[in-house]
Amino acid sequence: MNTKIISIFFAVAILLSSCSNYFLKKGNKEFSNLQYHDAIKHYNKVIAKEDNHEAKVKLANSYRSINDYKNAENLYSEVVNYPEIEAINWFHYAKILMSHGDYKEAKVWLNKYLTKVPDDVVAKMLLSSCNSVNQFMRDTTLYTLQSIPFSDFESSFGQVPYDNGMVFTADKKVLSKADQEPWTGKSYYDLYFSERDADGRWLSPQLLKGEINGRYHEGPATFSNTGDVVYFTRSNYYKSDLKNSSKGENNLKLFKAILVDGKWKQLEELPFNSDEYSVGHPCLAKDQKTLYFISDMPGGFGGTDIYSSVFDGSNWSKPENMGKEINTPGNEMFPFIADDGTFYFSSDAHNNLGGLDVFASSYDSKNKKWLQVENLNYPLNSSKDDFAFVMKGDNKTGYISSNRNEADNIYEFKKHDPTFNLLGKVTVKGKGTPFAGVTIILIDETNDAKNARITVLTDKNGQFKFKLKTNTDYIVYGTRENYFTQSLELSTKGEKYSKDYTANFELEEIVIEKPIVLENIYYDLDKWDIRSDAAVELDKLVKLLNDNPNVHIEMGSHTDARAGDHYNLVLSDKRAKAAVEYLVFRGIDASRLKYKGYGETKLVNRCKNNVECTEEEHQQNRRTEFKVTKVIK
Repeated sequence: MNTKIISIFFAVAILLSSCSNYFLKKGNKEFSNLQYHDAIKHYNKVIAKEDNHEAKVKLANSYRSINDYKNAENLYSEVVNYPEIEAINWFHYAKILMSHGDYKEAKVWLNKYLTKVPDDVVAKMLLSSCNSVNQFMRDTTLYTLQSIPFSDFESSFGQVPYDNGMVFTADKKVLSKADQEPWTGKSYYDLYFSERDADGRWLSPQLLKGEINGRYHEGPATFSNTGDVVYFTRSNYYKSDLKNSSKGENNLKLFKAILVDGKWKQLEELPFNSDEYSVGHPCLAKDQKTLYFISDMPGGFGGTDIYSSVFDGSNWSKPENMGKEINTPGNEMFPFIADDGTFYFSSDAHNNLGGLDVFASSYDSKNKKWLQVENLNYPLNSSKDDFAFVMKGDNKTGYISSNRNEADNIYEFKKHDPTFNLLGKVTVKGKGTPFAGVTIILIDETNDAKNARITVLTDKNGQFKFKLKTNTDYIVYGTRENYFTQSLELSTKGEKYSKDYTANFELEEIVIEKPIVLENIYYDLDKWDIRSDAAVELDKLVKLLNDNPNVHIEMGSHTDARAGDHYNLVLSDKRAKAAVEYLVFRGIDASRLKYKGYGETKLVNRCKNNVECTEEEHQQNRRTEFKVTKVIK
């Protein structure tokens, strides 16, 4: 290679390096100004020319910030291995892996992050979610979702029912750089209304009229019951000029507007706004006085927290943080309180599938606190962002926003009751063989209905099945002539997830005068009082007698051969009598009961008087039995 060629080579290298530095500086400037859409263009030009670690890390974070998780993951998978990488990037990578359902790999990076930042509560929550991800799939039948196709928009979200349709927030694709929102490169958000026609079709969305939509971001919003007052989120600006905080950030504020002649007018700032922090995502409660919203104002738990304020007719109260039961060091957003008082919100912390998940809580008025939040699980939640949950007044249908299909879109959902089944099998006691033709009776103990009693017969395999209702107490009986009837109580009350119940019966033939040993009936030495452990076993007999009200029995008590014959007869008689008295105390009719003490007259083994036996052998003789004396037809 001659000198001229070498000189050209170095000149080109210097030129490329100079270009890279230029685009890196441009990208860094856009990145620091949160103008990620433009920063991405500059960083891509840098890495097209050289393997620049700084550019790749910031490019990964830029893609993440505009929710382009596919490109972000590709870059993070490389940059997280850089020796000089900041630990927070391991956390970001783990969250993106979760959003793609790769919980196994996400655990690796969360664990690695926690070695550097062991006190990060959100990371611990997410790691717990990865370790128990199956819990979110416990019942996939509770919700069905249907996308609402607003094709005119790049993204649409933050919907609330209004009039005969909904108001929502949306942005569009724009060609003019002057109209671009620098974070995403799309238009600024505006508030739109779409009406539903008589056939259920959504009509073309229209911008809300009046002064509500301006130069920058508007939305989401909430409306009064009468529909003539709106509270909405808006960028902090006056006319066309953005107003920044002391840190150079443009924050969000809440505004109120009034509907006058079909147009939204008389805009008014709410008093808890500030140039120094954001306030947004309003939700007006049913009482029309309580406003829930989010803010990153000082004094919160971290990220954005949910607050409430009450209007007394003249003034709004000082915002009150909803507390640690709701808020976390992560981000809580999009509050909504249903007519029944259930509080819904989205969070990227707590235990979730990834991104934002929808959670619910109820207020404990006695202890004056919100109860532990509950994840609404898949399929309402996904591994992506799921948010802006609103329930209609029927408590069965509503709307949710989600980017589960990449862009933010609005979905209509229907909530279903959990499904419950009772599955059972009947066998012959002592044989274990299936018992066909057994009558199974299911009785609804809660609802006074025509179908409160349902009867089926077991099939050739001894099996049976019932479909159960929600919030219902049941008794199920297994009965066959000349066999002891058995019963089982069960309840679907308080059950939120679909479930199969089991009721297996072993039916025993009724044989007159056949002794049946009651296990684990013990007495203290020389005593006949019913001990607590004996009461547990006698309660089983109480249940059997209640299930078989036509059966009469004799209680018999036996001793071992130790002590005198007469003493044993007297002692066993007292014990048998005490057992009968216990049964009467528990509600059994005394006319169905007899008792007899047999002492040592009916030994079951060789342990007679003067025969040396083990304690276990003597125990076999110390028993309590019952036998059926008659069955009333």
